[in-house]
Amino acid sequence: MQEFYFSGTIERIIFENASNFFRILLLEIDETDSDFEDYEIIVTGTMGDVMEGEDYTFWGQLTNHPKYGKQLQMTRYERSKPSASGLIKYFSSDNFKGIGKKTAERIVEIYGEDPIDKILEDPSKLEQIPNLSKVNREAFLAKLKINYGTEQILSKLSSYGLTPKAASQIFNQYKEESLNLIEKYPYLLVEEVQGIGFKMADQLAERLGIASDAPERLRAALIHCLLEASMEEGDTYIEAKSLLERTIILLESSRQIELDPALVAHQLTNLIQEDKVQNIETKIFDNTLYFAEQGIYTHLTRITKDQPDISAEDKIQASLERVEDELGITYDKVQKDAIIKALQSKVFILTGGPGTGKTTVINGIIKTYADLHGLDLKKSDLPIILAAPTGRAARRMNELTKLPSATIHRHLGLNGEDDFKTLDDYLDCDLIIIDEFSMVDTWLANQLFESISDTTQVIIVGDQDQLPSVGPGQVLADLLQIDDLPKVSLTKIFRQSEDSTIVTLASQIRQGQLPTDFTEKKADRSYFEANANHIPQMVPKIVSAAIKSGIAAQDVQILAPMYRGQAGINNLNTIMQDLLNPKEKANQFAFNDIFFRKNDKILHLVNDTELNVFNGDIGIITDLIPGKYTESKQDEIYMSFDGNEVIYPRNEWNKITLAYAMSIHKSQGSEFPVVILPITRQSGRMLQRNLIYTAITRAKSKLVMLGEIAAFDYAVHNEGAKRNTYLIQRFEQTYTQAVDKSVEKNVKNEGTDAFNQTKTENNRPSETLENKDFSENINPSQTLINTYSHPVDKSVNKPVQTEENYRLTEENWATIDPMIGLSEDDIAAFFNNN
Repeated sequence: MQEFYFSGTIERIIFENASNFFRILLLEIDETDSDFEDYEIIVTGTMGDVMEGEDYTFWGQLTNHPKYGKQLQMTRYERSKPSASGLIKYFSSDNFKGIGKKTAERIVEIYGEDPIDKILEDPSKLEQIPNLSKVNREAFLAKLKINYGTEQILSKLSSYGLTPKAASQIFNQYKEESLNLIEKYPYLLVEEVQGIGFKMADQLAERLGIASDAPERLRAALIHCLLEASMEEGDTYIEAKSLLERTIILLESSRQIELDPALVAHQLTNLIQEDKVQNIETKIFDNTLYFAEQGIYTHLTRITKDQPDISAEDKIQASLERVEDELGITYDKVQKDAIIKALQSKVFILTGGPGTGKTTVINGIIKTYADLHGLDLKKSDLPIILAAPTGRAARRMNELTKLPSATIHRHLGLNGEDDFKTLDDYLDCDLIIIDEFSMVDTWLANQLFESISDTTQVIIVGDQDQLPSVGPGQVLADLLQIDDLPKVSLTKIFRQSEDSTIVTLASQIRQGQLPTDFTEKKADRSYFEANANHIPQMVPKIVSAAIKSGIAAQDVQILAPMYRGQAGINNLNTIMQDLLNPKEKANQFAFNDIFFRKNDKILHLVNDTELNVFNGDIGIITDLIPGKYTESKQDEIYMSFDGNEVIYPRNEWNKITLAYAMSIHKSQGSEFPVVILPITRQSGRMLQRNLIYTAITRAKSKLVMLGEIAAFDYAVHNEGAKRNTYLIQRFEQTYTQAVDKSVEKNVKNEGTDAFNQTKTENNRPSETLENKDFSENINPSQTLINTYSHPVDKSVNKPVQTEENYRLTEENWATIDPMIGLSEDDIAAFFNNN
């Protein structure tokens, strides 16, 4: 878009947000290079403490607001020299307490022209003003430095081509040191300021005169690509060759200039020699991941060095028999073996899918341990800690064991702003049980084991077939490969009946099978065939039918793989919000692309131990308070997370989002009475077996699947790529520290060839789920073949006999109503079937 300038006088500041410097103002126009014909214009953007009545020039793009007409969306601005009358008005405003009009006039009189600069250079003259007390004088100076400095910094950042939002984020991070830091270390922004990528920092660096082949540019790109690759792929290392290819692509796309791969390889060698990154042969590690993996090995080796005090099997067997008598149950052979092994081991791993009795075994371990040690489980000072990665998983653990449980972060004293911290002492316990361990990444696992003493017994519980951790690593899967760590896998399904098929379905999917009755309607699960464009119409009908049958709206959870698209989380959240919590008069707050309303279902996105709310917690908005009624002068949202009240001002709303629909990753560690699962081919490479398995196992009572059978089938047969980690090798002690700290000779010569090959491959059309031939490598049953070939009558799940010219094709598919012949009453009958 073309950039225009508008010079004139600020007539009125319409709106301002102190937290992010966003302002809306009315400018009386003196001069412009646009064809805008009105005498005043609305200006929006991030700016410092501008003054009404003063002259400014604003640059930006003209946009058309549907309600208020043409506006200037500002990209940068500068202030004209303020007039004496404007300064008097500014100094005597609410910005400066204790200064009235007469005092303001005296200040301007003493300092003359450009008084702000002169005041900051020589504040001693303020002492000549008798009515200005020392307290008010110091407050005046401090506020003036903040206001004037903020404006100068934001204006300078804008002149570097940074967006107003980016400029605001940088200032909030570094305050008065912003300009000094970014002018010396522009690439620091990539790692330290959320939302600023390498290309934005690189554009700033180019404006500052940093050459395209400058060592600091190449090093910054290498470090950025290394960590980015780990976060995107979940690997704890990347091969040097792949890292070079990735880095060169980033560098050349950022500035459109070709680089010599040997220069990048040389800087990678320098980073290794300076210990800025670590290597094992040609495997390159981010420092934090390298030492975290090594820490897991070191601490588990330390913990397992000595056996527990009670190791005699006969004593454990006697206690276990007393527990069975007390509970009136009989454990089977595998369960008894798990309980005995757990209590004989310093570190023990228990795995199993849904319905296999993990909770039964956990309770058996706890009660037998208590019997062995003469503990009263009703007392509050038990030497037992129960932990889980998420708040909901911890609360579920508490409900199932009747013992206190908390998140790993809470036990370690971590929060969203301080996720790397060492406890002053070990956790105070003799036994710790960690559930849902598949969700624990390499960083968190290291911190956890580092905080466990040599005398503590550790029991790790999880389901290795679920999605791996969001962060790098696959700690549970790797630990299961360590022969020296005792483990038991529960495979027998106990929680099933003729009317319960979800657990059986999950077990079949875990084994890579899509059952022949997948599309058939069952008592607890149902399936509807639809493409992505149909999902937005189908989901509200299904949810309405569930509510009509008596199921609470809060008990219905939509899970989806992706955020974007017709069947994506963002679109489904908007649709469900309008259905379940439609807008009331002036009862919503806008934030980015989201509207928050009272009674909205919301998801917490970060960990905050002080507020006792964690990533993945689901809550309700209980009130919306406008800024004019709050102490912070910001709009505030009041929320309740299972009775825990949390209040967030506007600058913290990025910690929450709508939760009518949520990602499958975010749902881990939770169970929902009703799960609605839309899966279509639009989800592409995300469709993997562990994704579908994890989603299905979140459903406690009812499961509704809808989408494309081809997408479900592809996902079930796609195991997905295994993560690259080095934890197993550390336990096997087969690796050696890199003696030769240079990888240059290994990658320099092949770097050019590899990069040229990558560029050639990048120009080829990649195979996506949309163009993949689904007949390859899969053997669907005859039922599924029929489903692919014919439209399906959803009420009986049998192929419909139609005339040849009415067969579905790619052209007419989207015109067919997917709910044809199926009313909300029909769907409600499924939910009423208990």
